[in-house]
Amino acid sequence: MRDVIVVGAGPSGSYMGYDLSKRGLDTLILEEHREVGKPVECTGLVSERVMKYVHTKAGVNRVNGARIIFPNGESTHIRKSEKTIVMDRDRFDKDVAGMAIDAGSDFSIDSKVIGVRESRECVEVRYRKSGNLVEERARVVVGADGVNSRVRRDIYGNRPRRIVSAYQVDAAYELPDQDSVEVYLGSGTSGGFFGWATPAGDTTKIGTGSLYPTAKKFFDNLNARFGKDKVLGINGGAIPISYLRRTYSDRSILVGDAAGIVKPLSGGGIYTGIVSSECGAGVIADAIEHDRVGMRKLSAYQRLWKKKLGLELWFDGLVQKLFSSLSDNTFDRLYSIISTPEITSVINRVGDIDYPSRVVLSVIARNPEIVKYLLVKR
Repeated sequence: MRDVIVVGAGPSGSYMGYDLSKRGLDTLILEEHREVGKPVECTGLVSERVMKYVHTKAGVNRVNGARIIFPNGESTHIRKSEKTIVMDRDRFDKDVAGMAIDAGSDFSIDSKVIGVRESRECVEVRYRKSGNLVEERARVVVGADGVNSRVRRDIYGNRPRRIVSAYQVDAAYELPDQDSVEVYLGSGTSGGFFGWATPAGDTTKIGTGSLYPTAKKFFDNLNARFGKDKVLGINGGAIPISYLRRTYSDRSILVGDAAGIVKPLSGGGIYTGIVSSECGAGVIADAIEHDRVGMRKLSAYQRLWKKKLGLELWFDGLVQKLFSSLSDNTFDRLYSIISTPEITSVINRVGDIDYPSRVVLSVIARNPEIVKYLLVKR
């Protein structure tokens, strides 16, 4: 019987495998696809913090600015000293998986999990490996298998309440400003979320997210700005932007997207997923070392990740719910506030893609009137 089976070899699952194996646990990682990193379902924007966890050369560009385009066509530019990294997600995922393998994790690709069952003694995982049915037992299973997690479905029976539909392409279009991401607000380019264009050298990642109708409708509107015949590849998927009330059971924990541990304002899940995996690995290792696997012991995982991320995700979730209800007129009125030199300076100074509450609270502190614009719908 294994110590741990990790379902999913995205960054959260592979980092979990790396951390567990480094601690000496017998760990198996199951990946349903035939190749790690495929299909790509993410823009790949991360902060320098992620590089403290993962040894990779997957960066294709570094940006330190964002141009925010409002529904009326006006825009404002913000800039910060710390660079944000634009990554080749395919290579990044492979690099994290390589760390797990080097640390001692067993790895099985083309292994689609079809059933997970807990008992008092163990957890049983059934999966198809190249078409053949395989059954494995472990003391703990980790659900790192994304928004449609099989582990979560079989053990927890629920899913995150708020889910964004995302649609993105790689386009043969070179943005004039390679140092800035473009962010599009309003009903023409998104349903309650935002659109984006991320520079990656001679290509651009163009996409949009939507809480309401599927994102494809809004993507077509956005992509018309760049030329419809320049699409090189299509990717996307669902992004959970609310976390579960409980992310542990008797013999399992959920990390990253499977638990909804994702930044609600941006939909970014790499940093939060890795942090949740780091928290979970320590708790699992302690439980197995003391032979006390169970809900009471594994509940420490939720307390730990919430201590590090919970307040930020909760606050950002409140802001996102308000943001998703704003009309185009409200966005345009906000432009007059956000574009002032004083507010732009605040955003430039405290902006942080991993902890956006810092900039939101700082802006409100400098201009409390902004709350009126947000709450009065016109």
